[in-house]
Amino acid sequence: MCGIFGFAKSEMLLDKSGQLKLQGAIMDLAVLNESRGRDGTGLFIASASSAALFKEAKPASELLQTKRLRDTIKKISGDTLIVLGHTRLATVGAVSSENCHPFVSENFAGVHNGHFLNRVELLKRYGASQVTDVDSEAIFRVLDNSNSDKEIADRLSRMYGDFALAFIRKEESNALYLIRNAERTLYAAYIARFRTLLWSSEKSHLRYALARNFLKGSFVEIKSNVLYKISVKRFTDKCHAQKLACVIENPMRRAFAEEDFKIPESPYLYSFEELRYMGYLEDARITEKSKLPCSLCEEQVEAGKLFYDEVSGGSFCEPCSFDYLSEYERSERVKAQAEVSNQQYQLV
Repeated sequence: MCGIFGFAKSEMLLDKSGQLKLQGAIMDLAVLNESRGRDGTGLFIASASSAALFKEAKPASELLQTKRLRDTIKKISGDTLIVLGHTRLATVGAVSSENCHPFVSENFAGVHNGHFLNRVELLKRYGASQVTDVDSEAIFRVLDNSNSDKEIADRLSRMYGDFALAFIRKEESNALYLIRNAERTLYAAYIARFRTLLWSSEKSHLRYALARNFLKGSFVEIKSNVLYKISVKRFTDKCHAQKLACVIENPMRRAFAEEDFKIPESPYLYSFEELRYMGYLEDARITEKSKLPCSLCEEQVEAGKLFYDEVSGGSFCEPCSFDYLSEYERSERVKAQAEVSNQQYQLV
């Protein structure tokens, strides 16, 4: 299981404040998606005239403390159109920077969460080859030389596996493509004020990134087995998208379910000072006095008095933080007791 995230923005230029808000949202989404994968982090930043690629085989939270990733995020400017982000949990292919997403092929750049099962067959069918041994790279090699959106949809529909996919055609950098099938999740929120569509693997990620960066957005449903082509030229007070039916089947349904790749980890609640020290708050325009909602009681609380759980993406006031940890410990005890009982039953 990996995490994918990013945004698509209209050609409307943003002031410095708007740029900082989107930079902050991307940093937040990178850290939140780390709960889905810590083996690598990557970004592809595209404008009408240029593109920047960063990818490295390290966790997002660690890389955000480096000048390398911070300088890359600062390239998100008023004329940036599309950002593709990814956090990797290595399943096929070794842990290396080369094997991290985004992948850039002859005609495409994109990120993927899932598994591409029949890649060998389709690479041969379309006379393509890949540089790495990562299954996700093969998706974009198979799509290379597609001459129309219909042909892109046709090639995607020949793929088997589990997919949440975001990509662009390099010659059409003002259009974002999104697609998922039933085995993978993908959510989006449209920020009308900035004519920007923000998206991520989990809805809680978006809620948190919006709140932390003082952004107001309406959630947009990403339906399964529909190829969305989202042209930033069509952004108004609403997000308009072209939709093509595109069914990606998984003959091994449930073979690779999301929960099978969850990273097992006891929750650790970070304080505001810890987040600031680790660089998570840089350029996010948030202070100790900024009001944010508690994920449990939903009361507006000063950020300096909240505690943040990077696994769930939740922020908790002090009383609720104890309730949250107590509930986690209780559920773990129940699971442990059930396992013991089950073992005793098997021995009888």
